[in-house]
Amino acid sequence: MRTPSPESDRLKTLNEYDILDSLPEPDYDDITSLAAQICQTSISLISFIDDKRQWFKSCHGLNVRETPREFAFCTHAILEPDQTLIVTDSREDPRFAGNPLVVGDPYVIFYAGIPLVDADGFALGSLCVIDQVPRQLSPTQLTALQTLARQVVNLLALRKAHKMAQQSRERYRALVNELEQQVEERTRELVASNTELTKANQRLLRSNENLQQFAYVASHDLQEPLRKIQSFSSLLHAHYASVLDEPGQDILQRMVAAGTRMSTLIRDLLSYSRLSTRADAPQAVSLTTVVNTVINDLEVSIAELKAQIHLDPLPAVLGDALQLGQLFQNLLSNALKFHRPDVPPVIQVRAHWIAADNLPTPVRVESGAIAYHRIDVVDNGIGFDQKYAERIFQVFQRLHGRSEFAGTGIGLAICEKVAINHGGAIEATSQVGQGARFSIYLPV
Repeated sequence: MRTPSPESDRLKTLNEYDILDSLPEPDYDDITSLAAQICQTSISLISFIDDKRQWFKSCHGLNVRETPREFAFCTHAILEPDQTLIVTDSREDPRFAGNPLVVGDPYVIFYAGIPLVDADGFALGSLCVIDQVPRQLSPTQLTALQTLARQVVNLLALRKAHKMAQQSRERYRALVNELEQQVEERTRELVASNTELTKANQRLLRSNENLQQFAYVASHDLQEPLRKIQSFSSLLHAHYASVLDEPGQDILQRMVAAGTRMSTLIRDLLSYSRLSTRADAPQAVSLTTVVNTVINDLEVSIAELKAQIHLDPLPAVLGDALQLGQLFQNLLSNALKFHRPDVPPVIQVRAHWIAADNLPTPVRVESGAIAYHRIDVVDNGIGFDQKYAERIFQVFQRLHGRSEFAGTGIGLAICEKVAINHGGAIEATSQVGQGARFSIYLPV
């Protein structure tokens, strides 16, 4: 048996993995799902023991993210890193008989936990299976559970290696920045040019990395059913428009127009992603017109949800109407989608003028304008934890499972890219259950 390490060292090591309070990940969820199937239990968890809590990286069959450490079975499991903790019937075990998790929900009667021990010998948590009735594991099931626990440890090692590589890159970038500053003292104009080139290369790399996944979704998952809708609506218009009354013809015309508009949006958005980051020939665009067009496109959802959208007069800006339409399409669609149950969505779209010197600290813009229009899209929906305010703009980052809310996780990343392409920025502020505000900053 390994010699137990001081608890402070164990907690320090756990924090180095940067795993606590991270978002759900399919690799971990697959392991708990497989463990529950193999052991034929209703619950399987990957848990980590923090200072005062037990936090779950993956929860199969349990809708809880953490419990107090003092009640955690895993706390006992990590005391003997080389052993599997098996509790056949917790009601007969003096260590657990009075535990709130035994006598109350989720009624942990059977427990089997494999300590998650890293290469340095620290027991960070456990992979466990739980049931509400007494039971035992067969030798085959126990061996499989141990194998899965090793896979969790391997995932943690990969996570730590990735973090170390990222830190190495950051140190390298810091060194490069220091060298650039030294060169700047002698050749200021050359360094300014090289800095802009570096930023352009970074934008191009991000665009290329995201393009393959996005292009597949757009060209296959969207275009093919859209072609069928357009084909059927055209046939309907050609053969039956004359027998429809005036409201029916209006609906048919709206359907044809909406299909054409969406087809153009997909084609132009793909071209934009492949060919450029900024509009080649920016034109004056009325944001009021753009938002009204989006509202018309969403009128069915608005009516179904009994939503209210209050639109203040918005300014005109130089830019690309297609890109700006996609930005507001995503923001308004999200505001409708992420509404609170039984509470009709109320959305406000308003504009403010703000001097560049008064921009909030987190907002980073590249246009160099002296003033900006701030367009706020405010809703009364479910909101989110403010700690995710930057992460939600990353491509394919989601705060909710697909079973809760549909989507690909690319919408807000597109919003940020459109804002940047127009020399501006976007930020989000929210509280859970208190709605959200998305602020777009565009040069005056």
